[in-house]
Amino acid sequence: MPNMETNTMHVELLIIGDEILDGTVVDENSTWLGSFLNDKGMRVQRQTTVPDSRESIANALSQIVDRADLCICTGGLGPTDDDLTLETVAAVAQDELIFDQKIWSQIVSRYAGKPVPENNRKQAYVLKNGTALESEVGTAPAARIHIAGCTVFVLPGVPMEMKWHCKTHLIPYLDGLNRPNWTKRTLRFSGIGESKLATMIDALRLPPSISLSYRTASPENHLRLRSLDATGLDEAIAKITDSIGPAFIGFDEMSLAHALVARLKSKHLTIATAESCTGGLIGAELTSIPGASAVYLGSIVSYSNGVKSGQLGVKEGDIVRHGAVSEIVAAQMAKGVCDALSADVGVSVTGIAGPGGGSIEKPVGTVCFGWYGPGLNETTRVRFRGDRDQVRRRAVGFAMDRLRREYA
Repeated sequence: MPNMETNTMHVELLIIGDEILDGTVVDENSTWLGSFLNDKGMRVQRQTTVPDSRESIANALSQIVDRADLCICTGGLGPTDDDLTLETVAAVAQDELIFDQKIWSQIVSRYAGKPVPENNRKQAYVLKNGTALESEVGTAPAARIHIAGCTVFVLPGVPMEMKWHCKTHLIPYLDGLNRPNWTKRTLRFSGIGESKLATMIDALRLPPSISLSYRTASPENHLRLRSLDATGLDEAIAKITDSIGPAFIGFDEMSLAHALVARLKSKHLTIATAESCTGGLIGAELTSIPGASAVYLGSIVSYSNGVKSGQLGVKEGDIVRHGAVSEIVAAQMAKGVCDALSADVGVSVTGIAGPGGGSIEKPVGTVCFGWYGPGLNETTRVRFRGDRDQVRRRAVGFAMDRLRREYA
């Protein structure tokens, strides 16, 4: 049972499958389980991945049940000879498998009168001293059993089936425990690096009862806070947002694009984008937000100089004299897309994303921006580090963040 003295529940994952270890299949389950359990106020303390081997499964599970309050095991519940999980769990628990006629009848009914492969009988065996978890989404014999003070959930490796069992069987089990009530919030920031953000947060000397975790999700940085003291958490959040200032975007699902769309709506402004090196990525970010059609009119992807001059009205002489990657060109692109699409606000991006195309004067990563709109007529030049994708993503974030701050 959970260690309530420390308000924690020691949770571990046991992921089983040769296909996970050899890279044939990407392990989606552990990522999903980590997020799922975190939303329930629990953190996974450790994850162990082992092959389809009785010895490997038994050794790992024996160690886990000595440490953990809860173990979620996935994989190895199929009908084939290399599906060894349930029989190994039975051995570790000093239990036995018994044939369950009801489950076998359910498996047979799934075949709708067609012949049932004999090896499917394996999936009708259940733990004698465990709880069989019935399924509406597959034939894998999921189960729950207590071993040495640890509750072990044995779940299918197929992600869809595993998630169904978590929502159907794991949630009611967790809800029935006398667990602490954690309050959680995620704060999102833009235009500030993770190290600087952490330094500023450290200076606030928040109480130790508040747990902090950082995550970079370019172009944003996220700070997740957890506490058993909801009032104290609210006070800490107020201190953080006051200290960080305009780099704070919003809470939880309020992304940079969400915030920009919301602010343009509140100002009754429309926006259009003129993109060269980002190739429409700003438009993609904005149109991913429900309701963005109220503010976003469209984009002109001006990858070639001909489109810059023909569609956006950029002077050909300026392209020749200053180059396509220049602030003077970015300024005309931003104004030109407003004129072309009758938008209130225009943003432009023109740069060298790499890996080639750079020079001493304009190295790879050089990006020029233009913003045009009510009270705004601005350009700037920035050099971003990273590969082609990173340069493009950082440019998208930089372009949107400037507008978010302008129309706060």
